[in-house]
Amino acid sequence: QMPGIEDHKIFENRVVENGDPEPWKQHKKYNSYKLSKDERDVLEKYGSVAYVIIKDGQILFEEYWDGFKETSLSNSFSAAKSIVSLLIGIALDEGYIKSLDQKIYEYLPDLNKHGLQDISIADLLSMSSGLNWDEAYSSPFSATTKAYYGKDLIALVNEQESIEEAGKQFNYLSINTQILALIVQKATGRNISQYASEKIWKKIGAENNALWSLDNENGVEKAYCCFYSNARDFARFGQLILNKGNWGNDQIISENYLTMAISPSHWLLDQEGNPLSY
Repeated sequence: QMPGIEDHKIFENRVVENGDPEPWKQHKKYNSYKLSKDERDVLEKYGSVAYVIIKDGQILFEEYWDGFKETSLSNSFSAAKSIVSLLIGIALDEGYIKSLDQKIYEYLPDLNKHGLQDISIADLLSMSSGLNWDEAYSSPFSATTKAYYGKDLIALVNEQESIEEAGKQFNYLSINTQILALIVQKATGRNISQYASEKIWKKIGAENNALWSLDNENGVEKAYCCFYSNARDFARFGQLILNKGNWGNDQIISENYLTMAISPSHWLLDQEGNPLSY
């Protein structure tokens, strides 16, 4: 079975609670736009079930397919990695994390082995950890498959070994984000669902609770993926970034951190050994 957008139905989940809902206002031109054939072809190609456009903080257009509606939950997949990055930034703002240059073993002492003692939080954020994770989606035996369908993410984290010098080469590895989530949990004393609820989800007026899938009952969140919400509430993350971390009168995450987070890691090399150009 391949991963799907409704896999919250087959896994254990933790609720990311919302607070006081702030429904999107409808744009004066709400749903007056008509999708072109080319646009519909692209949406159909990717099996889209929801399409929402927010303009000037209001819903301009929305359409749903295959029985999905405004409140239907769908898997974020790797977009969850950006949510974890936001939580790292907030923990940094609040002083739970002293610096992105801190080594990860300072929060997770069990990782002070296999060469992992030289990896910093910044290395994880920039996907340059140098770990030996197997980022393969089609293999039933890869570490990524074990992380998605298995029941012990912490064991997988503790199996990691360093095979390249950290901070030198970009290599997209889901385990990096999983480790970041464990750092947030250790630093704040709250799991990432609680921290996300308190510091983001309630503050940006989400209309519905979200879910974050776990590796087992009462386990840890699959932080590299598997945040479940609907298109309207997912759009709030985009609006938060456009607002430079501000929502209403609340600076939820510092503009300095966001600027850094969306800037190219130009000091890294790509898989061919060339400087990153993006």
